[in-house]
Amino acid sequence: MTKRLEVALLPSEAEAIEADAFLVIDVLRATTTIATLFEGGLADLVVVDDIEAARERAQSEGRVLFGEVGGLPPEGFDYGNSPAEAVTLDVRDKGAVLFTTNGTRAICGSAGRGAVATGAFSNAGAAARWAAGFDRVALVCAGNSGGKRFALEDFAAAARLVQLISRESPGLELGDAAGVAAGLTGYEDWIAPGLPQQTDRSARLIAGAHHAQGLKALGLGADIAFAAREDTSAEVPQVAEHGEGWALLRNER
Repeated sequence: MTKRLEVALLPSEAEAIEADAFLVIDVLRATTTIATLFEGGLADLVVVDDIEAARERAQSEGRVLFGEVGGLPPEGFDYGNSPAEAVTLDVRDKGAVLFTTNGTRAICGSAGRGAVATGAFSNAGAAARWAAGFDRVALVCAGNSGGKRFALEDFAAAARLVQLISRESPGLELGDAAGVAAGLTGYEDWIAPGLPQQTDRSARLIAGAHHAQGLKALGLGADIAFAAREDTSAEVPQVAEHGEGWALLRNER
């Protein structure tokens, strides 16, 4: 049962947090895509923080190459960083490599500091149960611009995870940002007033985020809708091995 829960609004904040487990969040779109690939039976995934390293690992190890730069698949990549696309692919028992602007950097940066897993709305329930197995947990928001700017959509997912982990661990102590996240209510009217009123809270936050507007402009609106859906995956991909600039994820139940 978790005793203390923290939220790092940027990966750099996580460096100052002492925790037993780190749950990295990049809702749009890396950790949503990762959960979706493992739900589809992916054997393992190498995440890297350098695009050329991604190409080299995929070629030398015969892995499927996923990723994005500026939201779109780089030249020579097999697929992008799209959960809506990932759910349609046959990846069972395959190995893959993923490079993204924000999420894979945050995962690599957290690797080695404790147990590390990836979370999003897509696997929120399973991720909360995983987190409840550790005394001290930090939710790490990947952010935007290479992890240098706050990302509203990641904070929205962190807020949902704080609520779910609190249910699993009654009476846990919350850090300042986690406390703000726990009390996050009433934002439907100010974050995305143009959305239909029946839209659920998390979907409204995601759709109103700056990053989401950029994805819409690229014609990737389906990924935004997919990322707002909760519990489409029961998988919690975790770092099993890591090195400088890379981490190997497996679904270790």
